[in-house]
Amino acid sequence: MNFMLSVACSMSIVVAAIIGAWRFKSINKDFRPFLFCLWLGLFNEILSLVAAKTIHNTAINGNIYVLCESLLLLWQFRRWGLFGRQRSVFYLIGGFLLAEWFIENFILFSIVQFSSWFRIIYSFIIVLLSVSMLNRQILVEKGPLLKNPVALLCLAFIIYYTYKVLVETFWVYGLNESSTFQTKVYLILDYFNLFSNLIYALAVLWMPTKHRFTMPSSSPAPF
Repeated sequence: MNFMLSVACSMSIVVAAIIGAWRFKSINKDFRPFLFCLWLGLFNEILSLVAAKTIHNTAINGNIYVLCESLLLLWQFRRWGLFGRQRSVFYLIGGFLLAEWFIENFILFSIVQFSSWFRIIYSFIIVLLSVSMLNRQILVEKGPLLKNPVALLCLAFIIYYTYKVLVETFWVYGLNESSTFQTKVYLILDYFNLFSNLIYALAVLWMPTKHRFTMPSSSPAPF
């Protein structure tokens, strides 16, 4: 029952992915990194389901996915203008994530094991970037934030990735020894995943065909 509930919550991303595909040509290009992330997420969920039923190990595809997800979301914040003209910060964070992922998966541990430290680090970075971007939206956005796709996505990121940091910390410090405790922790994460995916779908519906959120004074990122 828990497995099927987890699958249902994870596969709820299909709603946002389909809406994104349907509206793709009309959505402002500044949102495309997130749309790519949605489709990649859906592909990974399907791949994980197949791997769980066949080789009984989803660590390899999961580890590759979180790296791609982290870089796509970092690119998304750049497209939103969060880094302004400070390209060095963008490349520094991206380089750090790549290096940490490689070291953890190929030097310290193995890619066939879940890279908890990378998940903690990149989730924490996404939360910090989301808080910073949400603050900007609150200051500059004149319309209702619930109709602002950037604010909605940042809110969903803050909620989901904050809890994800806690979950991975439990694993690192061995707090997953109790099967009952582990089940409850991941059950809550499944609900957060479902909530975030529904917010993603709403955000995709609100994504404009032209700028409907205020960009920083600097020019938008070229990629």
